[in-house]
Amino acid sequence: MSVDQRKSALKKVYWTERDAIGLAMVSDSDLSAAYVSVNEVKTVTIHAVKKDENFVATTGTGSGGIRMGESPSIPEEFHDALADYAIAKGYETKPQLLNNAIYFKNNFREAINEAKKYANKGRDGSGYHIRQYDY
Repeated sequence: MSVDQRKSALKKVYWTERDAIGLAMVSDSDLSAAYVSVNEVKTVTIHAVKKDENFVATTGTGSGGIRMGESPSIPEEFHDALADYAIAKGYETKPQLLNNAIYFKNNFREAINEAKKYANKGRDGSGYHIRQYDY
């Protein structure tokens, strides 16, 4: 990246707020002035990690949390990883069963590795990687 490209990139900013993304440019070179809207239209592709809601113990209605009988938003083939992690945490509280905890924690780690491979593939099986682009 050249010095001019770097200076240009430093003048461009983004932020997230209320489930939206804001794109702007600094209006002058000292980087402390007001922001102005981007002066061209381009497609923006976002690669992100979505955090799921927490599990909750209640079965009633209302917003927030994953309740009994509901599933997390992760793909179904990785649901067993959640159980492996919970079982490992339970066995960790009993020193005489620590080998069991290690077994289930290893199962969890293997599932996480598979999930990362799954996340870095297009659904057609092709891989992809993320490169930085100027917007």
